[in-house]
Amino acid sequence: MVSIARKLLVTLWYLLHRQEAYNRSSDEDLAYKMLTWSWHIDRTALNGMTHQQFAKYGLLQLGRGEQLTRIVRGGRPRRIASTEEGLALKPELHLKQ
Repeated sequence: MVSIARKLLVTLWYLLHRQEAYNRSSDEDLAYKMLTWSWHIDRTALNGMTHQQFAKYGLLQLGRGEQLTRIVRGGRPRRIASTEEGLALKPELHLKQ
């Protein structure tokens, strides 16, 4: 059990240190996680962004999901902000070319 916990900790440290997404996650999975995260954090932590903008901004920070505007989870379609909407309140983020 200690060995597995150590492997998980090393993996998490590596991902957080490099600020990279787990490569086996799809853009849709990451978008849904960002969206659900936005539903659970305090309104002040959103810094004036909508939940959809927060999800898109998180994806853009990871260099993923630039073209993604919609996901389907549990049979329900969910909207994700466009790139322009995601950057509306955070223009300092420059997209990776």
